[in-house]
Amino acid sequence: MVSSIDLSGGEQVPLAQALHGPDRVARTLLMRGGAPIPPRPMLWPCAGDMLNGLHALGDLVSPDIDLLVAKRVVAGGTGAHLKLDGQLIYAEGAYPYYIKHWYDHDITRPAWDFDAPARISLDRAFVITHFNFVWGHWLTEMYPKLFVIRALNAAGITAPLVLPRTAPGYVFKIIRMMLPAQEIVTYDHRDEAVEIGAALLPHMLHHNYSFHDFLRWNLEREALAWPRGAGEDMIFVSRGGVRTSQSFRELANEDEIEGIAQDLGLILLRPETKSWAEQARIFSRARLVAGEFGSGLHNALLSPEGCQVVSMNWLVEVQSRIANFRRHDVGYILPADGEARLYTIAPQENQPFTIDPDEFRRKLSTAVERAETRKAMAGWDDGPPPGEPEFLL
Repeated sequence: MVSSIDLSGGEQVPLAQALHGPDRVARTLLMRGGAPIPPRPMLWPCAGDMLNGLHALGDLVSPDIDLLVAKRVVAGGTGAHLKLDGQLIYAEGAYPYYIKHWYDHDITRPAWDFDAPARISLDRAFVITHFNFVWGHWLTEMYPKLFVIRALNAAGITAPLVLPRTAPGYVFKIIRMMLPAQEIVTYDHRDEAVEIGAALLPHMLHHNYSFHDFLRWNLEREALAWPRGAGEDMIFVSRGGVRTSQSFRELANEDEIEGIAQDLGLILLRPETKSWAEQARIFSRARLVAGEFGSGLHNALLSPEGCQVVSMNWLVEVQSRIANFRRHDVGYILPADGEARLYTIAPQENQPFTIDPDEFRRKLSTAVERAETRKAMAGWDDGPPPGEPEFLL
């Protein structure tokens, strides 16, 4: 087991005390949670106790949103992980639950551990990242923190943001787009770390992917600023351009399935070929999003209430959590053999699968018909929804 410290139970104090008081670790409440997130009926019955059970959980509520402040820490490695007195830091809200699991079981240690000396020193800094820069994890675990930083900035709380120099280019571009005045401090993880007097760790705006309404309000406000799309409101998300030799699953009849989607009027989209501004514009207006379960399909987080979502395969509950939060109608189509292709931490061979074309055409047609009847929802974006959650500072 790697030496780590869980700061989830840090004392909750006023922000001034958290920033300037003597405590090494403290939390400040920013927004109250507790709003229920009820499950929605799926588009059609789906097989699998795990799939259905995780979709239909009825006791989920949004979490309280706080800011974690850790004093006299060092950030380093490929994800700007933090160490306090030589121990790696974990905290609910600031990090997804699997981070601690990987610490505790010493899984792929080079991805998050570091021993480089602190060559950069900052009095105060925001830290928002961890080692997993797979797009879907950035979108759900790091991107929401930018809205918290923006609200803190508006309240007069500013600081540089620390990033490893090796972070994907999209991270820098999205930060620049959302926070044009944000100072960014980078470091070379191979021989540098960053000493921080007070590290500010914003909340992810969810607990185990049960999202807070502050994220919904901000996403819908963002959508008002993005130019309207034309003819791109029914989307098939293709993974063809991102499949690599390391991919653990492969849709063997991808061309056939994509052809059916296009026959039914969907636009073929490879998100990795679009800028973030283009992706955001397209998904924020979508009334139907279909594709293989994965990061690209998670872009439906941006899509409005009433969007129809069709997922081929199932890995975990994240797409259902997004759908219930954003009030989407989601349906899953399992591989033709009825067995979901699941991810494991241990190395695994590629798992090819096929999707039954007749089943796909029939179920996607159902989603298309529902999307067509929901054209009236176009007025949703006449203005931001009422009742923006209160920021307590």
